Amino acid sequence: MDKKMNTLPLITLGIPIYNAAGLIERTLLSALNQTYPNIEFVFVDDKGDSMDIVRRVAGEHPRGSAVRIIDQVVNQGTGAARNTIVEKATGEYLFTMDCDDVLIPECIELLYNKMQEHPVDFVAASFVRRDLEGKVYPGGCQYEDTLITDGDYAVAKYRYGRGQNIFVATWNKLYRTDFLRKNEVRCIPHYLIDDPWFTYQVILRARSCRLLPDCTLFFTYNPQSVTSLKELQGYSEFLTEQYIGTQLLKSGYIHSLTGESFYNGLMLDIMKMSLYHANRVYASACISPEKKRQYLENLLSRHFSYPSHWHLDKNLMKLLPFLLFYMMPMAAKKWLVGFMVNINLKDKVKRWLHF
Repeated sequence: MDKKMNTLPLITLGIPIYNAAGLIERTLLSALNQTYPNIEFVFVDDKGDSMDIVRRVAGEHPRGSAVRIIDQVVNQGTGAARNTIVEKATGEYLFTMDCDDVLIPECIELLYNKMQEHPVDFVAASFVRRDLEGKVYPGGCQYEDTLITDGDYAVAKYRYGRGQNIFVATWNKLYRTDFLRKNEVRCIPHYLIDDPWFTYQVILRARSCRLLPDCTLFFTYNPQSVTSLKELQGYSEFLTEQYIGTQLLKSGYIHSLTGESFYNGLMLDIMKMSLYHANRVYASACISPEKKRQYLENLLSRHFSYPSHWHLDKNLMKLLPFLLFYMMPMAAKKWLVGFMVNINLKDKVKRWLHF
């Protein structure tokens, strides 16, 4: 293994750690037991209840000397923790995962080998969603083997021009570390919902990527996780403000892309997601009436620029109903959102989304 370590590039495997005391040991062991030999492990202590387990597992494992524990001092959230991983990584490549998920032993080796076959900005693999007992649930991601290498905005053209899926999560992807840093790809530090903005920047900045059919990660559906509990409770003011903030960032980020051929797809994505969030806000019992009014008016207003010229493509046909909807008076838009909630249209809307 020592000879291999001298010839293979260093890969950083980072995990933001907050709570998950009952699950963290199996997660750490799945990371530490990777077959790829040259890995530094960056575990970010976000001040939860599981760091005694982390220190014990790292101390007992043969790879313990490759572990770095970074203390966040106070709880800052997963966005800030993931940013710390990007900033502190010393590996040529970077992989991140959540603290309750499990990797197959060959995960990093497989992704690295595919990266060497065709060097790209990132490689993303498929995953399966299962519960604590191992039962498989819908909601995973299965890619076909796809290589995207067409240059400027190649990945954005695939995702937003052609409407193909690239799963929104930050995890289960092997990135070139210098790609993330050169393009200043980061999470919003204080956000719990850290994936959408990070992955949006990745897709719009990447010139190449590889999507793999191999399942390399088991996503754990944990009903007691922070995200699951907040989701079951319905949209709160805390979550809604993060979703709105992400939508506003996306609308501003694409301003320089109004002349691109895939811009119709960018507008379509923003309007679909805003309408989906508006549906969830309207249905929520956790938001005060005044706040609900403010949130709906924000989500149902257009914050992005129109294209510098319109491209006649299939996305324009899909876009037209949304454009007409957003041109309606605010009272009419709110009424229609209420109507959708009352007939339980949320599931139909959700089918449109790559989320």
